[in-house]
Amino acid sequence: MPTRLIHLPADGTESRRNAARVQGSPREGLGGGGDAERSESAPKRQELRGQRLRSEGPRRMIRAMPWPALVGIEAVFTALAAVLVHRRLRRRPFAFNTAEERATLRTLAFATSAVASLRQGLDRKTAVKVLRSLVPQSGGMAAAIYDARQLLAYQPAAGSRADAHTRHLERDWAAFLSALESGRPQMVRLHPQEPTDCPLRVAVVAPITLDDHPVAALVTYHGGEPSPAQLRVTADLGELLATQLRLQRADQQQAALVRSELRALRAQISPHFIYNLLTTIASFVRTDPERSRELLVEFADFSRRAFAGPSSEFTTLADELVYVNQYLNLEQARFGERLQVRYHIEPEVLSTVVPALLIQPLVENAVKHGIEQRRGRGTVSVEATDQDDECWISVRDDGEGFPGGLELAEQQGALGNIHRRLTHVFGPGHGLEVVSRPGEGTTVTVRVPKYRPGVKAS
Repeated sequence: MPTRLIHLPADGTESRRNAARVQGSPREGLGGGGDAERSESAPKRQELRGQRLRSEGPRRMIRAMPWPALVGIEAVFTALAAVLVHRRLRRRPFAFNTAEERATLRTLAFATSAVASLRQGLDRKTAVKVLRSLVPQSGGMAAAIYDARQLLAYQPAAGSRADAHTRHLERDWAAFLSALESGRPQMVRLHPQEPTDCPLRVAVVAPITLDDHPVAALVTYHGGEPSPAQLRVTADLGELLATQLRLQRADQQQAALVRSELRALRAQISPHFIYNLLTTIASFVRTDPERSRELLVEFADFSRRAFAGPSSEFTTLADELVYVNQYLNLEQARFGERLQVRYHIEPEVLSTVVPALLIQPLVENAVKHGIEQRRGRGTVSVEATDQDDECWISVRDDGEGFPGGLELAEQQGALGNIHRRLTHVFGPGHGLEVVSRPGEGTTVTVRVPKYRPGVKAS
């Protein structure tokens, strides 16, 4: 067989191809090459298994823990989060950062101060208090308040050198008076011709009106021509002061109304009651002089309380019960054994402040409708009990009673008067509650809060 010669290229390309085919042959792949791959993948599988064990370890521990321990751990983490949030908030400054916020804060502070001061009326003392907080709001170098007759107060701004104008204040009033009578804000030129060391040149006069009638003026002083914003601020501040004065006048009118209602309650003491009582006292003059003398003294003190002008809108429950007891003692002298009186007063409520003449008209109504109109004996019960933050007062009679209800808001007598006073002072939920059943009697109940701002005995 002839020998076959194979010529190999000089660069060895073919030999490298054959070597690649030999290394990638199936036989070699099933031999030593596969063992190498398995030896290399074993550490990877062990590493993956370790990762799985590490990830499942905490889960197994959590599932194995009892639930109280889990709740405790959750509480600890919650507390830590709360502490972190609290520390974060403490580092954050709670401040009014914008000019609008700071202006709003100053305006609210001034309004609160003005309310507290002007509720006492407008005079020199209250004008000084108002101007202390008003001057920084006005944007001027000084401010003043005049009434219809004179200067009440003048307040320069800090560092404004406006103290030099104090010697010109009385002379300014003549110019301000015409602006006040106009009822509209006006500008008044200061020192137009004469040289002076006073830095003030223009005053803005804002009338303070009540019922469309100017009663005072707010004046702000400026070193030059005031801007439209400064004019608006002065006018608005004047209107704010006028609003507070209107509220003060409304308070005065309300107090006058209360006094008139108290006088009306005192005037409603029946002349028939006085006549019968004096007749009863006269009947004791011969049969029981000592009893007659006691009744006269009791009636004198009762009359003094009844007809004297009201010193206060409120009194304590203890003082009110003294007045009620005097009245019932006099009525028992009239009716004798026909009138039985029962008291149930808890000591905890004796200091409760109640409207004056609250209980006596209710007791008088019970005697009139529950005792006078029946032939046999009757009982009037007065109770005052402690109910948390309220005092419950009840007046009960065992008279004939009546069917249906009462529209207390429309009543013109003593019951309607008391109901309106209670709802005005304590709110709609604290009026009289009347329950009456034919043949069983009538019960009138009052719920008085133990504390209410502005309600105090004299």
